Amino acid sequence: MKLHLLALVALCVSGCATYNYRVIQPPNVPAVISKQPVLVHYDPLEYHLRRFHNRLAIRIFNPTGDRMTLVGNRSYVVDTRGESHPIRGRMIGPHSFTGMLMPPMPASSPYPAWYAWGPGWGWGPGWGLGWYDPLWGPYYAEGFWGPPPISYYTVYTAYDWVWKKGAARFRFTYERNGKFFEHNFEIIREKQKK
Repeated sequence: MKLHLLALVALCVSGCATYNYRVIQPPNVPAVISKQPVLVHYDPLEYHLRRFHNRLAIRIFNPTGDRMTLVGNRSYVVDTRGESHPIRGRMIGPHSFTGMLMPPMPASSPYPAWYAWGPGWGWGPGWGLGWYDPLWGPYYAEGFWGPPPISYYTVYTAYDWVWKKGAARFRFTYERNGKFFEHNFEIIREKQKK
């Protein structure tokens, strides 16, 4: 009991590290990005950058009357280790915005975790008394014990990466009326000073 209490106190005292972000490129953005959004005007678009649950939240505003396309196969991020990752393409309608988190949240998917108890152990086809057995059904069905437990697994793709600390480089390539243009960012992630 004392060990559990000591572990709880240590967890409360240590806390979790909080990170801030600084824009290095373009050079005209001196502010530190934290919970308050920082506006970066990068003609013809506007970027609102802020920290969201220790990730960088990027909102790209299109104040023009033209449709903008963030071209996914021409856009990328280079992480702190130098590895390139694609950025998902998206459409930004006139006078609207789109948002993204960097690094993106990996997708997770639920699947039921079925458990069975009894003599022996193994996986595969067979017979036995299970959740929906006619004899034991009233005692072991979902209506009696609730639904089976759910487990989650994470699906990692080329879009997913880890940003612990250091500089990451972003290239956003857009298409507007058949012409391409690029916006380049270099942003540093660093621990918040207390």
